[in-house]
Amino acid sequence: RLLVVAAPSIILFDSPPLFHISSQALMYRPYDYKKRSTKKVLPALCAVVVLLGFLGMQDVHSKTLGWGWSAAKQETTPKPSKKCEILSKMTNAQKIGALSIGALATMKIASSIIKNDNGPSGSLPGQTFVGSGIRAKGPISVYSIQMFVGNRAKSALSAFKGKQLKGNKAFVEEFEKGSFQKTIQLKMLRTVGPQKMITSFNDAVSSRVPKATFKKISGNLDNLLSKSFTQSTSTKGTEITFSMTGGTSFSISVSGKNQGSIWSPALCKAFADIYVGPNAVSSSARDSIVAGVSEMINA
Repeated sequence: RLLVVAAPSIILFDSPPLFHISSQALMYRPYDYKKRSTKKVLPALCAVVVLLGFLGMQDVHSKTLGWGWSAAKQETTPKPSKKCEILSKMTNAQKIGALSIGALATMKIASSIIKNDNGPSGSLPGQTFVGSGIRAKGPISVYSIQMFVGNRAKSALSAFKGKQLKGNKAFVEEFEKGSFQKTIQLKMLRTVGPQKMITSFNDAVSSRVPKATFKKISGNLDNLLSKSFTQSTSTKGTEITFSMTGGTSFSISVSGKNQGSIWSPALCKAFADIYVGPNAVSSSARDSIVAGVSEMINA
């Protein structure tokens, strides 16, 4: 993301300063998707263009930016590179124009990245998007994660307003057992064997509920997972939705089609813990969700 924004300056001017400026211009968190919009990022990038235009008219050493009126005239400096020779023959207007064209192209690409990366792919009636992330196995991305919570979540978690939520055990416990709606949407980023997905979720649940409880729900859970994860639904691009309603009913939908449900408060809590708990399968998704919930209840 940062390389895309810094590319014009690196190619034209070998300019480390712009890279640092651009890094700040595009720093954002997934849960800030709605607030850190393109409207806020583009002015920052425009400021970079103006700043470099100003620097272009200053007495800047060729090793720093490789351009400016004095860079080509300094007799004591080392022989300029080919890029500097070309740039020394350009007028300042041409230099700024070249940078502006590159910056405008960069802004278009950057705005596309911000609109499509880590933001919600859709909205759910009566629910608020709170965070997202990627479930990975080593360097391999398996599926993307998005979480939504019902509108009652804000009042249900109001006791934590103004408090630090990251690493807060009391908050995690209250969030997981809360009766407000919780929806977790997964999108497969690669094709995975159905049995691997079934085994993975069975193991994740079994480690989060008492043995006696798991024994009671294991049959129904295995049947529901087997129905949901088949050879055709475990392929790249498939969307799977886990819904926890009222803190008691757990259901799975695949590409919008309901596969069934299980009444089990323990199962609802366990699936919430898979993505929000201390041993979440994706720490980036967990941190994004927790930060998003914090922003929601403090708004």
